[in-house]
Amino acid sequence: MSHHSPSQADPADVTGTEVKGASTGAGPVLGLAWYALLLATPVLLMVPLEGDAPIMRGVGWLGAYPAGVATRVYEMIRIAMPWLVMGLLLTLVLPRRSIQQWAAAAAAGAFLAGWVVLPAMGWDEVKEILFALPGLAVGVWVGERTGRASRPGPSSAAYPAVPDVAMPAPVAHSHEMAVRGVSGIHEGAEGGRAVGRAAASLLAVAVLASLLDFPDPRFAIALGIGLLAFATALFFFPRLCLLVVPAALPLLDLAPWTGRFFWDEFDLLMLVAMAVALWQGRFRISAFAAAGLAGVLVLFVLTWLTSLLTGLLPLQPLDLNAFSAYWSNYNSLRVAKGLIWGLVFFGLYRSQPAASGRFLALSAGMAAGVLGVSLWALWEQALFAGAATTADYRVTAGFSSMHTGGGHIEAYLVIALPFVWGLIFLVRRPVLRALAGSVFLLGAYAMFATVARGGLIALAGALLILIAGSWLARRGQAGRGMGRAVPLGLGLATLVVMAVGVSGDFWHKRLEQTAADAWIRINHWSELLSLRDPGVAAALIGQGLGTVPATTLVNRLPAEAGSYRYASEGGNAYLALNSAGNFYMAQRVPPAPAERLRLELSVRAPSSEAGLEASLCEKVLFNSLRCQWLKVGVANGEPAWQAHSQSFDSGEIGAGDLFTRRPVQFSLYNPVPGTVVEVDNVRLLNERGDDLLRNGDFTNGGDFWFFKSGDHLFWHAKNLWVHLLFEQGWMGLILFNLILLLALVRLARAVLGGSIEATVLLAATGAWIIVGGVDSLVDAPRIALLVYAILLIGAAWGAEHGPRHASRSRRSQGRSRRTRADVAPPAASARPAPEGAARPR
Repeated sequence: MSHHSPSQADPADVTGTEVKGASTGAGPVLGLAWYALLLATPVLLMVPLEGDAPIMRGVGWLGAYPAGVATRVYEMIRIAMPWLVMGLLLTLVLPRRSIQQWAAAAAAGAFLAGWVVLPAMGWDEVKEILFALPGLAVGVWVGERTGRASRPGPSSAAYPAVPDVAMPAPVAHSHEMAVRGVSGIHEGAEGGRAVGRAAASLLAVAVLASLLDFPDPRFAIALGIGLLAFATALFFFPRLCLLVVPAALPLLDLAPWTGRFFWDEFDLLMLVAMAVALWQGRFRISAFAAAGLAGVLVLFVLTWLTSLLTGLLPLQPLDLNAFSAYWSNYNSLRVAKGLIWGLVFFGLYRSQPAASGRFLALSAGMAAGVLGVSLWALWEQALFAGAATTADYRVTAGFSSMHTGGGHIEAYLVIALPFVWGLIFLVRRPVLRALAGSVFLLGAYAMFATVARGGLIALAGALLILIAGSWLARRGQAGRGMGRAVPLGLGLATLVVMAVGVSGDFWHKRLEQTAADAWIRINHWSELLSLRDPGVAAALIGQGLGTVPATTLVNRLPAEAGSYRYASEGGNAYLALNSAGNFYMAQRVPPAPAERLRLELSVRAPSSEAGLEASLCEKVLFNSLRCQWLKVGVANGEPAWQAHSQSFDSGEIGAGDLFTRRPVQFSLYNPVPGTVVEVDNVRLLNERGDDLLRNGDFTNGGDFWFFKSGDHLFWHAKNLWVHLLFEQGWMGLILFNLILLLALVRLARAVLGGSIEATVLLAATGAWIIVGGVDSLVDAPRIALLVYAILLIGAAWGAEHGPRHASRSRRSQGRSRRTRADVAPPAASARPAPEGAARPR
């Protein structure tokens, strides 16, 4: 009798049998066609074609033929990447040979239709079809090996604990193999620790190099001391990163002083948090293996990487413009930080044990951030407007990313405020509860100082979720009436703050403009989507991360598109400033009031109508007070540099003490639309001969200079889903929405079960969904960090991960031993409640 065990059958053999059975008739022909089409790809990469002629012009030293090959290789990668994801997905439902045969049939049918039915088929159509096949092949290859690796094998069985007694030889051999397996696990853990420490060392070197390259040594020294203290504290208090990161996110912003907005001080903070976690082995990849999330998250990251490469390639020269302009290809890297830091923070959060109070630490960090932003916003409002309800002024606080518009400050406030609400129910001491309630109301009032209609609706929606969820969390507990009175009373107090906030004339004007502004936004969404490249690749993966400003700049009239660039001539760097509406190149300066100042600069205007104006104003980003305007004479059409010098009095600019002195900015402005003026050697001298400006010769590009633009639609999609569709295509948009749907379902179930933590997350998620209807959000890396981190925490809500899973296994073993000894388990109230469960009060 044959004792054949089903477990001995190789799954690959079953697949192979299925393929052989299906490989009849046209099967072999299509299989040969598949390999023939794949072999045709390298041939087309190497053979020169007429279609390359426009691309190969002006390639300089590279030469026409190498440039054509490099261009075709880049096009193949761009087109093949989304099909790699498609190949991965197809391996879930079809065997490899079936995928190859169907792909070959589809390609052959497309060529037949193109050359017979549509004789106009050219190189562009051929490459769209042919270059998709390598991506599909790689995706199938990766999918097959991923599927085999995930199949359980004989070595995956769990080995129970065995008493220390004499065992028969077969059992002893099995026990020895189990011990070797455990030893292998420990060796793997040690290897992983070594890799983690090597990566942490590299991150530390990156932080040090960034500090050495920091524009202002004073900022660099202070920042270095702060980062060192933060790293030291993390070694003893790992949860501190969950508090410091959300608190520093809206407050640690030096861009208006340093001019650095591609790679800044907050990025260094994230590197330090990541480095310490890797060094201590606290950042675990297993933390991402949340039930029902890992698969769709991997696919989303793959499509995101494809969009990143699409926007980044081809690489531009690393000149003064590479990391100082939003229309640079390297803007893809700046935007990419949002998801990268979101994943890092999610990993740091999930790597902490659930019972360690990680949600409480996160909420405390959000509360600290709300307090700082609120005080900053109200200080700004008091300095420039007196009262937010009586003046045409919108605060921006520390959100320098709003120098091109956007709703970043209101987005942060409505996302963070639910966490402050949650603190009221998570902390025990009445004093801390009262403090959290005060911070919540203060933050709600600060939100109205932003005069943001989307923020108003988002706060109202979050408030409804918070009140309902708090009632559900208090249901069936002792003191039920008092428990329901707390959220109701805080909700009524918030409504009073909202009524006061919208009572001013400026708010009334903003509300009256809502319908007209809505049509402007809708038209803008349609116009932006019409600027996408044609073809399947652009539809699937989008234009690429960070490409909205560049695409708008290329497709809009020069008179409408404000821009600048840093140029060099004979080793001398200078600024070329274009004009479009309210577009300024500015720098923070510290003038004294009633001081005689002198402006010196060199200027030239290739255009016959260009002009230049300079100003000294009290301002943060947009609205100005006490301005001194200077008109610089320009001889139009002259190729030579012209020296200009002009003296003026600062007047009352810069008056006041430490708390009442307004920020002061010096700005350059080209008032003639559609022209370019070139500026160099800018100096602003006080009575002692000190130059108040730094990098006035633009030798270091944009260091210390920070531009502002009043044309907000130029820089943003002004809708999160339109933004995702434009930059990441349908694949990115669909996968993002799948993760969002998973988060909403899991959080809603937990809210119905009485979880106050899930209520907070659901309210924060609902808030950014509403603000996302009128703002892009993820094109600002810091706000994108919040959006992605909260989205992933919500989508993984209730799922197990490494530390909790290990503790659960230990508890299970303990319960088994107690059961064998007839020992009753401890009372449920003695065990820590899992995260998301209703907690007794």
